[in-house]
Amino acid sequence: MIVILKTKNKNRFIIKALSVLLVIIMFVFYYLHMSNKFQENTTLLSEEPIQNIGTKTYNKSMTLEKIIYKESVVIVNLLEQRHIQSIKVVKDKLFLICDFNTDIEPLIIRYGVGAMIKHTQKNIKIAIDLRTIVENKYEVQ
Repeated sequence: MIVILKTKNKNRFIIKALSVLLVIIMFVFYYLHMSNKFQENTTLLSEEPIQNIGTKTYNKSMTLEKIIYKESVVIVNLLEQRHIQSIKVVKDKLFLICDFNTDIEPLIIRYGVGAMIKHTQKNIKIAIDLRTIVENKYEVQ
């Protein structure tokens, strides 16, 4: 703000002092207004996302759990339930232990090289990567 007046020194000094004081008061009020506005925005933003993030992660984990459970049911049905000794989820793998005389051909057709199979004298151990199961099923739903 530029004020140019050609008057006596006393009047010029008073006008300059008032204009500087007015500019300082305007900055103070602007700062107070913006800080209140920012504080209102942060309180609104901080309350809602915490609840939404919790429910979103819970819903996502529940859908992933349902997908894994449904796929394990399909696997048990493919291999016939009476031949399954145990089924476990460890880290990112689905482990199955079956009888030695189990027909694993449907499982090989379904998962191909994604199913790691180990034959022992007593049983057959199968490990299936959960990441591929979830990626294939999660896109569909």
